[in-house]
Amino acid sequence: MKKFFILIFITLTLTSCGYAPIYSEKNTTNFEITSFKIEGNSEVNNIIENSLQKFFNNNSEKKYAISIRTDYSKIIVTKDTTGKATNFKLVINLSLNYKKTGSENNKEKMINFSESQIIKRDQNNYEQGNYENILIRNMSELLINQVILQLTRS
Repeated sequence: MKKFFILIFITLTLTSCGYAPIYSEKNTTNFEITSFKIEGNSEVNNIIENSLQKFFNNNSEKKYAISIRTDYSKIIVTKDTTGKATNFKLVINLSLNYKKTGSENNKEKMINFSESQIIKRDQNNYEQGNYENILIRNMSELLINQVILQLTRS
């Protein structure tokens, strides 16, 4: 009987602890994107544009006109004795130009972000391509989180 009451007490205590995700909707929607322009690599741009959709037309007080330029490159880092590439470096550069709209101080600001990852070449080209796509998606999400954080803080 005593164990039963302890189990119920622990269950009730842990289920009402008030957990909230760090990047919940209420924490990140304090700005709106009024004008949006994006150039560069189409795969990276699609990921970024989909991530920023929730910031269009959300009627916030802070409004920004942003322009993003992305560059993706796959660089050979090392080769074996036969001249085949063994390691690659995937690099995504993002240039963010933003300007606060609706205020008197309309200075345009520019910030550059970069993510890179070194990977080994896989013998299976299909698996290599899938792995690269996953890394591109992850690096793009890291970059867009940095952009959101920058716009939230400024």
